[in-house]
Amino acid sequence: MGGTFICERAAVDDPVVADAWDALAKTAGTANPFYGRKALAACLDLPEAQVPQLLLVRHSESGALAGLLPVATRRKRGVAVCVENWDQRVRALGEPLVHAGAERNFWRAALPVLARMPGQYLRLSALDGDSPSTLALLTVLRDAGRSHYVTRDYGRAVLNRGLSSEAHAVAHVRPKVLKEHRRLRARLGEHGALSFERLAPRESVDPWIDTLFELEATGWKGREGVAANADPATERCFRTILHAANRAGTLDFHRMRVGDRTIAMLANLERGDEAFQLKIAFDEDWARYSPGVLIEMEYLRHALDVRDLRQVDSCARADHPMINRIWPDRRRIVSLAIPFESLGSRLLCAAMARMRQRADGSLTSTTAG
Repeated sequence: MGGTFICERAAVDDPVVADAWDALAKTAGTANPFYGRKALAACLDLPEAQVPQLLLVRHSESGALAGLLPVATRRKRGVAVCVENWDQRVRALGEPLVHAGAERNFWRAALPVLARMPGQYLRLSALDGDSPSTLALLTVLRDAGRSHYVTRDYGRAVLNRGLSSEAHAVAHVRPKVLKEHRRLRARLGEHGALSFERLAPRESVDPWIDTLFELEATGWKGREGVAANADPATERCFRTILHAANRAGTLDFHRMRVGDRTIAMLANLERGDEAFQLKIAFDEDWARYSPGVLIEMEYLRHALDVRDLRQVDSCARADHPMINRIWPDRRRIVSLAIPFESLGSRLLCAAMARMRQRADGSLTSTTAG
């Protein structure tokens, strides 16, 4: 995408931006449902969420929106610590929404505006380390002779297109484990008919959401107070996201039942041929049958054989004990600290990197132009 580009800031509820934002979310080079307009609005309800601004990059002649990123200033005791891509508990990916081919222009226009916001450095978290946007950002920084620090770098389990579900299971799951899965399904069948169902297009989503939240509350998230229904604001947030995705036709909702009892559920957000796992929950009374594993193994068939999805992002933590065993592919997730031009900013980021390195022997690294 050639020409010149300008960057401006706007309020997240600016009606002038709404249609272009929705269109960009559907066509961005790297999908990120967590920065879609309705998902962002839902997450404003979360207790820790700041109200971000939108960083908009437009083509200077046509005014067409080339890219968008929600940003905020993180403060500590009233002091502006850093400028960051908007972060809260629901967000599993921090990628900006950028048209394919416009990534370098986006960052060339955005970085000077970000540097004028209150904050001592730029923090960009939960980026895809190999996305066109992140690679473009690193190129722009290198060309400008600017340094950056990698403050986090890990592989997150993803399911990639390529094999049928049967071939995937044979290639990546040990025969002994597959045999155990068959045994568990047979034992579940002793308690009632075992079925796997998907929310139908015109079926009411509310009973499914209610059951999902009830299941999640029976597990560790319920005990630790971090389940979707742990507080009214968090429950509103997740309900709004699920309802909006259902209306848009991008909600992929699955459940596993024994007789008339639901014992596991999985809710995904889709965009084109990609999906993101928003919630998985199971009834802990049935934990000895590994219902979470069984519903994920059944989902393999849907994702690979029925939907032929290019990629499914687990959105799971790096060391997730279940999904890592059955999804061997990884998406590289990185967080970056980028100093501004001032000497103070550069010294601060370098000191933070050294402290982190000493503390945990981390993956922190420095790249200078």
